[in-house]
Amino acid sequence: MNVRATALQLVRGALVALEAERSLINDLNVYPVPDGDTGTNLALTVRAVVEEVEACEEDDLAGLAGAVTKGSLMGARGNSGVILSQIVRGACEVLGSAPAVGAQEFKKALHEASAAAYRAVKQPVEGTMLTVVREMAAAAQAVPDSAGVAELGMIVEQAGRAAVERTTEQLDALRQAGVVDAGGYGLLVLFRGVMRAFGEPAGAAAAGAPPAQSGLVAEPQLMQSGEAELSLYRYCTSFLLKGDGLHGQELEDYLAPLGDSALVVGDEHMLKAHVHTDDPGVVLSHAVTLGALSEVEINDMHQQTKERDARLRSAGRPTGTVAVAVVAGEGNKQLFRTLGVHAVVDGGQSMNPSAAQLLEAIDGLGADQVVVLPNNGNVILTAEQAAGMSDRHVAVVPAGSIPAGLAAMVAFDGAADAADNARAMEAALIGVRSAEITHAVRDSELDGVVVAQGQVIGLVDGTLVAAGDDLLAVFKAVVEEFASRQPEIVTVLTALNGSQVSVAELEASARAACPNAEIEFHIGGQPLYPILASAE
Repeated sequence: MNVRATALQLVRGALVALEAERSLINDLNVYPVPDGDTGTNLALTVRAVVEEVEACEEDDLAGLAGAVTKGSLMGARGNSGVILSQIVRGACEVLGSAPAVGAQEFKKALHEASAAAYRAVKQPVEGTMLTVVREMAAAAQAVPDSAGVAELGMIVEQAGRAAVERTTEQLDALRQAGVVDAGGYGLLVLFRGVMRAFGEPAGAAAAGAPPAQSGLVAEPQLMQSGEAELSLYRYCTSFLLKGDGLHGQELEDYLAPLGDSALVVGDEHMLKAHVHTDDPGVVLSHAVTLGALSEVEINDMHQQTKERDARLRSAGRPTGTVAVAVVAGEGNKQLFRTLGVHAVVDGGQSMNPSAAQLLEAIDGLGADQVVVLPNNGNVILTAEQAAGMSDRHVAVVPAGSIPAGLAAMVAFDGAADAADNARAMEAALIGVRSAEITHAVRDSELDGVVVAQGQVIGLVDGTLVAAGDDLLAVFKAVVEEFASRQPEIVTVLTALNGSQVSVAELEASARAACPNAEIEFHIGGQPLYPILASAE
């Protein structure tokens, strides 16, 4: 595929992903003002990039990077769109001057994307898309240049997901509303769209159906007051200014006293300006004395906030059955959410949640029918205690491990009631074998095998099957034990954390032991266990 076609596929992939979650991102939008338009602004900004690349006749990195930069600046909508344009600009400055794009260039591009975004915002606020792009860039720098772009992308996406989840506790407005930052989540969605398109055959991103919602966040709720507080200023005003000898800082200094969220980016020939103000006329009257105006957009944020509140009110209580799961590891949490889990309670081995925590998650969803997946043998009784404390119809599915819980979630049907779901999910657990690979915390003898402290041990359904100093050898013994019953699916959740064993080596071992099985590897991120696995 030529360079232009590749670039077009990637930006289309980003647009498809944003359009699929546009409404959710809009409803998450409570900061800096709850105007409910972040998803729309990001999607329209990326749409402008797509149109610019479609019109571009260049077929080299420099030309296409210029087109992407221009499209993002000219099409930037709202505060989030303007910041995104600077993230894009920083990345394209690196990629446009590179002879080719590999992991090293990808890392540099992310670093410059983060730096450019922070340079553009005079008073950066943590807990926003700035934080998310910075943490994604930082995670990339720790990956060896020898890594493939796909592997690097997975690590960066995982860091972005964790950063987005933390935003709830970084800003009071997000904490009160019980949501993650809309701009940060939108950036993560965009990145996922690009990486998904990167791994698809030519044309797939443009022609395929929109991807399913990622499930990272629950549906947002109205703030505790029942209505979101209106923004201090009423009108979100933005415009494109073209001319010669333009001074972005001078324009931003003029806009700042007229409202808030003033942001001006670009160069001496073209500036994109954004401000929240009560008098757009004064803003535009001044701007027209500096150059030629275009792309003028004025939105009534008070009306947008009222419309957002109305949307959330009309959503009402959840219908059907919802699922709650106890999960450790950011990657594992994402897997459960992708399968339809509505609430995740952090916990697992050595960090068992309390009945009160589980009850809060059960009742907090507002549904009458709930299933709970403990995903750990030590949590099952606690989950049953929480179920008994709730006045809702709660069924506990006794999954004793995270891999078993994933198998059970495949049978989940939100349209069925809790009891029927529990029966179907428990049936899905029959025949599932679970394995754990960890390190021995003390010298011991288990199942007739002498184990030394610190050695790698592999257990299948609680029975020790291998012990030694080599993680790969122990994993091989585990999958060979799986193979004895000819499984159809083998799922492996990793948390290698700098281990000298690679995923590629593990995958080769699994395929050799179970050549007829479907093998799935995911970065689980669970503590204490480098590998969790299941066979069905």
